[in-house]
Formats: sequence, structure tokens, C-alpha cells
Amino acid sequence: MHSPDSRPLDEAEIDLLEAFLFSPAVSGDALDYPGLHGLLTALAVSPVPVPETEWLEVLFDGQPGYADEQEKARIEGLLRRELAAIAHELDQEEAPELPCDLTLDEEEPLLTNWAQGFMEGVFLREEAWFSQDEERVAELLLPIMVASELFDEPELTQIRNDARLCESLCEEIPELLTDLYLHFRVPEEPKAPKGRNGARRR
Repeated sequence: MHSPDSRPLDEAEIDLLEAFLFSPAVSGDALDYPGLHGLLTALAVSPVPVPETEWLEVLFDGQPGYADEQEKARIEGLLRRELAAIAHELDQEEAPELPCDLTLDEEEPLLTNWAQGFMEGVFLREEAWFSQDEERVAELLLPIMVASELFDEPELTQIRNDARLCESLCEEIPELLTDLYLHFRVPEEPKAPKGRNGARRR
């Protein structure tokens, strides 16, 4: 079986994807390029695979009106390559490079769009994400949840209103992605067996 092509997309290929996302062929509610990258990053991190037909539907908010099969193959091929490139980075235990600055900007909410795309990917298999040490996963996801602006819990709003704290959390996102990826793939140290009364044996 051939391993997928994991070459990162070049500028021209990203421009081609962006042009297609903003074309009349695609729903106005489809993800933009940072959102697309966020979704694909979540799919690469995800503890369980998500079928391509399912995530394409989310990415494009339905079915795009491709001009022909050639255009369909070209666009979907670029998306598969982007996903493979992100997965390859994570597999090398490298912090993936995001397609935007790690700062929250009201005028150009690129990191927010990226984080929203990422959370869309989490929501596709939310139960699986939180089935292994829910507290740890929530802790690792916190900066992404804050950046996404999708949650209105008081503690997240409070963090968001603290510019300095928010900035330091956002800067951690690439490293936290690697931590999440490893969390789902590297088995934890076995815990000491419990005694009959439920206490840990020493």
C-alpha cells in the first residue's frame, strides 16, 4: 500500500484552494483556509478516524458544485495532501505550523477561524476525544476553546478578557497539538494494581 503524499502545499496550491472556497461553487458557510487547516489538524490528532465523505461535508457545508470530475479530483487531492502533511508533522513529534499568527485579532480573526475549524473536527467525534482522561484532554484543548469564541462559560470569557493570559495560551497551541496527538497514541504507564479494598498497593 502506498503511503499518502505528505508534501506540504505550496503557496500556489493554497491560493487555488482559497479561490475555490470563495467561489460560487461553494456554500457561503464553508470554512476558509485557516478553518480548513484547523479541521484537518483535528482530524490528524483525532483518536478515531473520520470518513472523508463526512469531513468534506462539514468543510464545504454541503456538496460543492464542481465544474467537472477533474476539478473535484484536484481539490480533494490537495485536501488529502494537506491532511497527510499535518499528520506527518505530528507523527514526527513536531509542533505543526499554523497558517496564521498565534494572536487574536478582532479585525482579522484568522486564529479564531482556525480554532473554530479545529473544534468542528472535535465535535465530529466528541465522545471519543473525551473518553480517555477527560480532564487532561479538556486542559490541552483549553487555549483552542478560548480562541474559538464558541464557548460562553464564565471561566473562558474571563480568560478571553485577560489579553496577556490569552496571548500566552494561544502561543502554546502548536505544542499542545503534539501533546494531544501523543496522548491518544502513546500508552500511559500502567497504574499499580488495586488491593481488595480499592487502595493502591505500594
